[in-house]
Amino acid sequence: MEISYKRGSAPARPAPADTVPRHWIIAYFLATLAMWAGLLAAAQILLPAQLAALDPSRQVWHLGLITALGAGAAIVSSPVAGALSDRTASRLGRRRPWVLGSALVCSAALFALPFQTSVAGVGVCWVLVHGAANAMCAALCAAIPDRVPVARRGLVSGIAGLAMPVGLVVGTMLVSAIPTWAGYALMGGLTITLALPYVLLQEHSPGLDGRLDGPALPVSGPRPPRRSPKAFAAGLYVSPRRHPDFAWTLSGRFLTQLSISLATLYLLYFLRDEVRVDDPAGGVALLSLLYTAGVVAASLIAGRRSDRTGRRKPFVIVASLLMAGSLTCMALVPLWPAALASAAVLGAGHGAYLAIDQALVTEVLPRDRDRAKDLGLITAAGSGAVAVAPLVAAGTLLAGGFSALFTAGAGLAVAGGLAIRPVRSVR
Repeated sequence: MEISYKRGSAPARPAPADTVPRHWIIAYFLATLAMWAGLLAAAQILLPAQLAALDPSRQVWHLGLITALGAGAAIVSSPVAGALSDRTASRLGRRRPWVLGSALVCSAALFALPFQTSVAGVGVCWVLVHGAANAMCAALCAAIPDRVPVARRGLVSGIAGLAMPVGLVVGTMLVSAIPTWAGYALMGGLTITLALPYVLLQEHSPGLDGRLDGPALPVSGPRPPRRSPKAFAAGLYVSPRRHPDFAWTLSGRFLTQLSISLATLYLLYFLRDEVRVDDPAGGVALLSLLYTAGVVAASLIAGRRSDRTGRRKPFVIVASLLMAGSLTCMALVPLWPAALASAAVLGAGHGAYLAIDQALVTEVLPRDRDRAKDLGLITAAGSGAVAVAPLVAAGTLLAGGFSALFTAGAGLAVAGGLAIRPVRSVR
């Protein structure tokens, strides 16, 4: 594999074919599912359990520190891996080498975690897990504008968006009933196994490189001069003045992800201390199932509907208002029936948002030659929101309780939806 850093304009990317093979969508979904299942199951169940066993007295502090370090690694890895993917030339194309390499690193780190006997060792492995998962995400996200026509991106993004909630539910269910070491091994094996169909599947498509993930850069001929590290870092920046649509979309993603993070971060404590359910852990599991059902139903319906109408912005705004409404309900009515209804509505809003906003993002990218890098910046914005959410949530919770926390989440959801109103290049 060669990675070349071009000066000037890159070769023009051919437009995606008019149709997307069903087996490509299935392979793409499985690869995305592998990424989310490995990351989220470990973050939700395995990592806290391991840190509790290593140092029970400081488990909360260690968990916060390690997850913050992992989020920092994710913020950096997304645009960097994306930029390198944009300039990769190989027989596997531009995206699949990075999907394969990231899956291998993530899987290896998951396999290594049970053998760590210190918090520092766990931290190093977790940085690798989260950084590799986001590098994989950058390459996978870029495959949609590479391969999927605009008129089908809502549906395909909706199907891909299912991977996050399904991965969370399936992953946590698989590891909840087995020892921590076995859970890490299972998630490590699942991560690489589910990514392989996407990496190995090949098909010929006119105008593409003969591979699944779209046109590759030339693999023969003289190599162009490499950029210096300083020039490469400068190339990661996207000017908001020159590309306002992209900047508004990135802002909307950050605000919406921060809203969702605030809504879910202290859900267990909300059910225990405010709603006072008898089994808070079981309550979280039930709310997660309702949320997932809402995501699955809304993402497919909204994605297909958006493709048929050719409109994105109204769907994103309505989805954001649904999320805001559900969080407002939780703030004003801290009762168990209200929590059940809110979880389903929150899932429906977030599912529609995931499908349509991802399709919208692919239509406001500044440059075709930097697709993965620019999508990596969008992913980094979401990771940044996850990183700052604990600080925002803790301060809000101490200042005004759960009512203030969910009200803040509702306000952020509205702001995230309205952030895409100034976008001009997409209806």
